[in-house]
Amino acid sequence: MNRSENGSLDVLVKRSIELGLAGLIVKAWDGSHCWSQFDQIVAPAKRAGLIVAAWGYSYGNDIPGEIRAMERAVSAGCHWLVIDAEKEYEGDSGRDKAASLLKAVKSSSFKDVVLGYTSFAFPSLHPKFPYDIFSSNCNVALPQVYWGEFRMRPDQALQRSVREMRDYGLSVAPVGQAFGNVTGEQIRVFGDEAEALGLSGVSFWSWQHATAEMMHAVRVLSLKKEESDWAEKAWDRAVAKKVLDGTNPRGTVTREMLAVVLDNLGLLEPDVNAPEALEKLAQKARFNAVHPGREQVDLFLLSVILERLGII
Repeated sequence: MNRSENGSLDVLVKRSIELGLAGLIVKAWDGSHCWSQFDQIVAPAKRAGLIVAAWGYSYGNDIPGEIRAMERAVSAGCHWLVIDAEKEYEGDSGRDKAASLLKAVKSSSFKDVVLGYTSFAFPSLHPKFPYDIFSSNCNVALPQVYWGEFRMRPDQALQRSVREMRDYGLSVAPVGQAFGNVTGEQIRVFGDEAEALGLSGVSFWSWQHATAEMMHAVRVLSLKKEESDWAEKAWDRAVAKKVLDGTNPRGTVTREMLAVVLDNLGLLEPDVNAPEALEKLAQKARFNAVHPGREQVDLFLLSVILERLGII
């Protein structure tokens, strides 16, 4: 991280917002070794409304150590985890290592945290890699579609990767190339193809290697998301009943926003402003009010709040 925006957290977070990013995937561990940079970035990024993933490289030779590293990332406040598994899992013991790692994850304290894995783009070229084991135990796959390294057109590389990865029945959110000798136009083509394939999101490796041209291309990407009729009708009802104010249906849910919504539903004291609503929610739901009101609310915290309010 010290190689990105000169290591300035404020600049990094501000730049992320300017780029229109939904979130950041930050390296948090390497094997059993934790990276302190994650602890530094996660809180300010979340306060800014960014979704933060903790990413780490897995060697599979110290699974208890890797589990501890993931636990630390979860404790620091990540929204989801990404396991980077590559050549170390292609050997004769690769399948056993993958099974052991994922079994340990499933029995860990963070077993319900969203889990992704990233690896080679084309399963057909890596027949010994245990794609099936990772796909059966993860929520999303992030194939590394580095078209410049493959000497392929970005759209063709993405088409092939998605076609092969979808055989494993898992959601695909590919990682594109933002390093080396690639152009902004190629990044645009990659994004357009991702949209054409119906992918809900992409990411790029990596910030510290990206040129100004690459960053500009990332900024102008916009993947359209189709809403279901049910979601649109629910939104309209919420606005009509003044539960929501009608602005930005894709906005992130913060503690302060949740407090206002619950107040609009009559579950808190009447006629309070946003800070007062947050304080009332803190009192009634018994969560720590020192947490910033603009910090995002994840589903775990939401379920705890609803339970403590006696709603569920």
